[in-house]
Amino acid sequence: MNFIKYFKNYIWIFLVFICISETVFAQEWRLRAREHFDTATVNYGNLMEKETTSGIGPTINFWWEEKYKNSFGLALSLMYIDYARDSESLGRGHQMELWKLGVEGKHDPLEGEGGLFFRWGISKNKLKTKGSLGELKGNGGYLGIGWEFPFEILGLAIEIAQRQIRLENNLSIVTLSPSIGVHFYKHL
Repeated sequence: MNFIKYFKNYIWIFLVFICISETVFAQEWRLRAREHFDTATVNYGNLMEKETTSGIGPTINFWWEEKYKNSFGLALSLMYIDYARDSESLGRGHQMELWKLGVEGKHDPLEGEGGLFFRWGISKNKLKTKGSLGELKGNGGYLGIGWEFPFEILGLAIEIAQRQIRLENNLSIVTLSPSIGVHFYKHL
């Protein structure tokens, strides 16, 4: 429930945008998903040294799409950051959650089906530390490059990206984020 409360202003803006544009672009709205396998470096500012660990999590896109050309819309992500093998550090628990809500765009510069694409994004973020640092809010950016392989009824997209997030209390997170997405083009 706190997640909705935090992002309620953005959700209202997005819903108004959907209602206005739905009749014009209804056949072009798509729901897409990809899974990220992140290496996250968390910088706690002056509290302690940087920590690097792995994380995993999905990204869901709801956006307007020109197949194999351009896409733009809402992105919702969750990344689990796991420190289960490490002792708890100052201010964080063994597992943290990083929630991201923002907009993303994707551009395919080559003509034809599949091939090279670039992705960018900006987001509002909430880090649930599950420790004495509590929940921290901030902003982030995303840049990625990938290649989509078209098959008969689907596209398989492989991507590598970097995400940079600045949070409260001088805390920051940088991720190296390989991901894989499966897009069903013929039936959805």
